[in-house]
Amino acid sequence: MSDLVVRAFRGRRAYYLRQSDYSKTLRDEPGQSPVRDRAEALRRELAERSHRSRLGWTHITITPAPAVTEEPPR
Repeated sequence: MSDLVVRAFRGRRAYYLRQSDYSKTLRDEPGQSPVRDRAEALRRELAERSHRSRLGWTHITITPAPAVTEEPPR
């Protein structure tokens, strides 16, 4: 599976403009639980943290990380 990015947004405007207040990339690593399970656990933790600390995160998303393309040296 590929890498996933978990992002938290404050308000509608930030969500539509894709300007996150929090962002973390999770990578698929050997010896750890699947990346999707860790992303879901982080999403739940962020929701609880937002509620507890009144951070105001209204949208928490899990998206695939953009593919890294290497340009050949010139």
